[in-house]
Amino acid sequence: MPNQASTTDVRDRILEHVDDLPPQQRSIADYLLEHLDTVPFLSVLELARRCGVSEATIVRFGQRIGFTGFAELKMALVDLLQSRLGVGEDHDPGDLGEDLLESVATQEGRNIRLTVENIDREVFAAIAELIFSADHVYTFGMGISATLAELAAYTLVQVGVAAHPMSTGFSSPREQLVTLKKSDLVLVFSLPPYSRQSLELVDGAAEAGAATVVLSDRLIAPPARRAELSLAVKSDNLTFTNAVAAMTVVINALATAVATRHPDEAIDAFAKISRVLNTDPDVLSGDN
Repeated sequence: MPNQASTTDVRDRILEHVDDLPPQQRSIADYLLEHLDTVPFLSVLELARRCGVSEATIVRFGQRIGFTGFAELKMALVDLLQSRLGVGEDHDPGDLGEDLLESVATQEGRNIRLTVENIDREVFAAIAELIFSADHVYTFGMGISATLAELAAYTLVQVGVAAHPMSTGFSSPREQLVTLKKSDLVLVFSLPPYSRQSLELVDGAAEAGAATVVLSDRLIAPPARRAELSLAVKSDNLTFTNAVAAMTVVINALATAVATRHPDEAIDAFAKISRVLNTDPDVLSGDN
């Protein structure tokens, strides 16, 4: 059988089947999507314990998504991990090139190019308009996505949008939705491994009647499929972590779209921020 990791991303294989899985196998899929980088090191017994299912259910899950069982699924995850880390029996340390910095920059450039080529411009424009028209924009993410959420909130404030990053310190992100209004927007960043908290937040915001937007690496990612609008932003990296250059470009582009379409509000915000920075004694330099 062909190497599954080389023919299709294991994550995509799981996502293609997740909606049709029975409840117990769905819990396995959810766990794998959140822990793809650690599952290769787990036994079938340990994975079954963590998912609260039987070992037989783990095996049936592997078969359901196209593998002969858990052993082959696990090997595919190992191969995927090795390919992301650039290791393996046939790996040559020179494969990445003598200049690793250039190799990383090349990958980031590829992510940006593919993202720009594939983003639906009508969806992009609709998201920019939702951001501007919302009374308040709440941004959220877990892990590296939390940093992106903070960056998005900061960038939007610079162009006159009332924006605030939601905390990851609550026992449940949905606690922060008690003051959410229908005129607000929840902007969620969700890069793999996808977090259950992000999915719950999208569902909770939708139930409250607020607009929801998700920026993820795939339109079929669980939070993206639940959102009112979503964009796919490439985050492929030379390691198993997420690259974020393309995501920062999209954040900047959305803020720029708001500013150019509503220049009066952006100019007013810039003037107010300038006055604050010029009168605040704690501001030592113009790092803005």
